[in-house]
Amino acid sequence: MNYHTHSAFGLLFTLITVKIIVLFDLVDISYLLNGSLFNGTLIKFYLAAVVGALMPDLDHAQSKMGQLLWFISKPLKFFGIKHRGLTHSLVGIVLFNLLSKQLVTHNWIEITTWWGLNIGYISHIVADMMNVQGLPLLFPNDKRFKFHSNITTNSWQEQFLVFIVSLAIIIIILQERSYINLSEIINMITLN
Repeated sequence: MNYHTHSAFGLLFTLITVKIIVLFDLVDISYLLNGSLFNGTLIKFYLAAVVGALMPDLDHAQSKMGQLLWFISKPLKFFGIKHRGLTHSLVGIVLFNLLSKQLVTHNWIEITTWWGLNIGYISHIVADMMNVQGLPLLFPNDKRFKFHSNITTNSWQEQFLVFIVSLAIIIIILQERSYINLSEIINMITLN
């Protein structure tokens, strides 16, 4: 998957995750979905999710994140960390979680931003499981896990996925901001 796909999927995954958390009242984070679109906390949270969605590709020096954070990407390559290996596994998720938590501990980022980064990171793993190659979730075990969608990078299927994901993001945001009412639209369609 390319960075456009991971960015869009990361945002959608985060929106859905937040809706589930609010729906089941797991943690009171409803402020992330209510209020102004220009709420600073909201913008930071979702931007962090998009950044987090790109972070696993630090293991690929030519990726957008690998180029931006070359001082991390180059040592990973030097130490033999291969693309879609450690950073694309459950171990990678835990390591990213622990390392990024240090940013909160040192007051470099807020906890809300940390949550966004980590939800985004997980979204990358889920999205890459739609890829033909799959991922070694149980790294260092080489067994690859994947969904049966068989999407290849930069294929028409990936472009179609980006279109569907972007459409879903727009619909969710419009619904949450009360610009549209999906229940009424569905009722209108089913009654006619």
